Amino acid sequence: MRREILDFRHEILDVRHELIGVRLEPRDWRHDCIKELMTRIAMPLFFLFTASFSIIATSCTKNIDIEIPASERKIAVEGNIELNQPPIVLLTNSQAFFDNINLNNISAYFVNNAKMTVFTATDTVELVEFCLNDLPASEEQKKQLLQNFGFKADSALPIPNICIYSIPDLIGCILGGGCSMLGKEETRYDLRIETEDKVLTSFTTIPKAIGIDSLSLRPRPNAPPDDKFMAVYNNLSVPGNFGNFVRYWTKRNNEPFYTPGTGSVWDDKLFVGLSIALPVERGYPRGSNIKPEEYSYFEKGDTVTMKWANIDSRTFDFYFTLENDGGGSPFANPVVVKSNINGGLGVWAGYASQFYTIVIPE
Repeated sequence: MRREILDFRHEILDVRHELIGVRLEPRDWRHDCIKELMTRIAMPLFFLFTASFSIIATSCTKNIDIEIPASERKIAVEGNIELNQPPIVLLTNSQAFFDNINLNNISAYFVNNAKMTVFTATDTVELVEFCLNDLPASEEQKKQLLQNFGFKADSALPIPNICIYSIPDLIGCILGGGCSMLGKEETRYDLRIETEDKVLTSFTTIPKAIGIDSLSLRPRPNAPPDDKFMAVYNNLSVPGNFGNFVRYWTKRNNEPFYTPGTGSVWDDKLFVGLSIALPVERGYPRGSNIKPEEYSYFEKGDTVTMKWANIDSRTFDFYFTLENDGGGSPFANPVVVKSNINGGLGVWAGYASQFYTIVIPE
């Protein structure tokens, strides 16, 4: 009996060493018997384990139906008044996150026939509604207006009937005539909207226009000798007091103005009292596919225009939280967008805008 046990242990060692490429002694018939025995024992255990795991995994799976409550529909405001420009307001209804959006009928989302007033300490004007299809303009002029309001007109689709609210004499104002209200520096503008038994209010301030010193050019870092790209820098002297905020856009040649992808607003926390040169990030249309090594640079031969606007803290807070909301990442911390609209969503912004142009030599 003891000898049989020793023989069995010897065969086990023989199998283990064969598995790692080492033979202690020549194999005999008992090795095949043990191998057959181990196979017959192992295979049922494997299938038993697999079946048990499948049962456990299946028993842990449960279909859960979640009823998402309907979100309250709110009025969304996107309005601004710029230095030496009339007020412009877009008024739309918010949409629930999982609602379908009808791209073929954008006009259905606009709120029409609202009563809207903009007033200062000394002046009041009631805004009126202008819809694109009602304007005496050509198709090309309508597309240009769409671009000016931040919409991209697709030549393959009908022009959407975008509606805005502005001063009653808007058309004459655009053509060089009189304007019943234009933005002024260091002036507060209150907005009041009445629609669908709701009242929305807000205010904004056009600060003093401080501006920049100049724009300059620098080669792209580590660029080849025949590189066609250049970097544009913003040279500015930051005031010595805290509380200055800006928003900027860029325009390349005849393109519309676009905001930078990484953020369009700055504050002065890191630069108070300094003279600095900061890179100007080129703006692109949303959804553009840009190579990382070319991102934010302009090309030789370009005429680059930067729109630089001083803004108040409420406008800064809105765009800073809007542009830093995590970008849709499931790992980002939630950010509450700081609207400055009482009774609704969105922003009423004042801009002390100035424009700077530089031509990049070919």
